[in-house]
Amino acid sequence: METILEKKNDLNPDLWFAKYGNYLFAMARLKLPEDKVEDIVQDTFLAALGSAPGFKGLSSERVWLTSILNHKIMDHYRRSFSKKGRAIHTAIRVADYPDWHDWDGATNGLEHSDVNDYLDAIELDLVLNSGMDQLGSREQQVLKMKIKGFSTEAICDTLDINKVNAWVALSRARKKMKNYLAENW
Repeated sequence: METILEKKNDLNPDLWFAKYGNYLFAMARLKLPEDKVEDIVQDTFLAALGSAPGFKGLSSERVWLTSILNHKIMDHYRRSFSKKGRAIHTAIRVADYPDWHDWDGATNGLEHSDVNDYLDAIELDLVLNSGMDQLGSREQQVLKMKIKGFSTEAICDTLDINKVNAWVALSRARKKMKNYLAENW
């Protein structure tokens, strides 16, 4: 009689998508932005194929694939925060401080403790992205460009607007994001 510790590697990769695809997609939708779900699930299947020879059978295929999916999701957020860390920091500052133009002032540094608390939260990125959907198209454009570090002049040139329009759009976006964050974060 074979015990669970002696179980053989009897994986069937040809059936993974049919058997576990819907479940993995559902799990990924709970934790990821919609545009990332398919890519992360595909990465999960590719990683599973690569590590299939090392599968010892100590858990079910579904549990094993879910574990790989969770690692892929964590990897995604690690990459996102390393690239977007400055953007998230800036978005928080845009929402919290009226002196939005003074990004690197004495109280606006990345070392500031309340910023670190926000940066550690995975949900912040999701909340910020959903908050952006609440803005008008011009406000979204201006805020996204400002978060990416564009100067007011560059924003005006790109969007073909004057400085006053850019400042008004940014001010409105900042207020809306502040209210949205207060309600949803």
